[in-house]
Amino acid sequence: MNQKIRAYIDLSLAMIIVGSSVVVGKLITDSMPIFLSSFLSLLIASLLFLPSIIPLLKSKQLTKNDYFYLGLQALLGTVLYRIFFFLGLKYIDASFAGILTALQPAMISVLAILFLKDRLSTKEKVGIGLAVAGLVTAYLANKITVTLNSGLLIGTVLILLAVFGEACFSVFAKKLNRNVSPMAIAGMVTLLSCGLSLPTAIYDIINFNISSFSLFGLGLIAYYGVFLTYISFILWFKGLKHVSASIAGVFTALVPVSGILLSIIFLKETPNIFEFIGGLLIILSIILVVYKNEK
Repeated sequence: MNQKIRAYIDLSLAMIIVGSSVVVGKLITDSMPIFLSSFLSLLIASLLFLPSIIPLLKSKQLTKNDYFYLGLQALLGTVLYRIFFFLGLKYIDASFAGILTALQPAMISVLAILFLKDRLSTKEKVGIGLAVAGLVTAYLANKITVTLNSGLLIGTVLILLAVFGEACFSVFAKKLNRNVSPMAIAGMVTLLSCGLSLPTAIYDIINFNISSFSLFGLGLIAYYGVFLTYISFILWFKGLKHVSASIAGVFTALVPVSGILLSIIFLKETPNIFEFIGGLLIILSIILVVYKNEK
């Protein structure tokens, strides 16, 4: 299979998995301590990554530059992303948070132009625009009504900060040593994120009654660790190794599409015509970008 086609599949699968994060994140914020939950999910993923991390540390392939950007990815794209995202969901509903994530493809492109000197073709710009338009259309279809208040403002700012952190995560990955396997890179980011999450996790341990953890809550944490961290990280880094950050950014538009499809399958919800239109715009944006790069 063509390397780029394989990369597109990996990026798509990663974002489809990430699409469940809003639902799982909302459930966690409603019943679990967010800092401790984040730390435990990262700890689970770190243990899964150990077979890849240990050989990498022994090989000494990573330079100071690699550690610098790995640290930025861990801090901005994982630790602070989760803190801002979970806290933001306490102030605004998941649907409105979905609208705000519509800015991610464009944000990744802007950062890629600034830090990586990426150049976008007209088709790629149109593709990114369609992705953003599709996301906004899909979520506005839910007839969201909000009242201007301090909670809305706080929640909006927190989610936007989370989106910025995730955009940095994708862009800074292009600064890493290309000779290191995606599996090992994902493992190092996870391990560093786990270490950086420890102080806030200790805060939750001190202030939360651990005995009140439910089996359902522990299941959510395990899912976040195995699927949303371990598997999605591997797929994302594998795909990102073969395409530009700007192109990869377009695939983040699949996150809300995945959320809608999962709600149809598991919650038996029926999307309306505007949600279908938004989904089609997103799919069209990806086809446009992929076609341009394969031509």
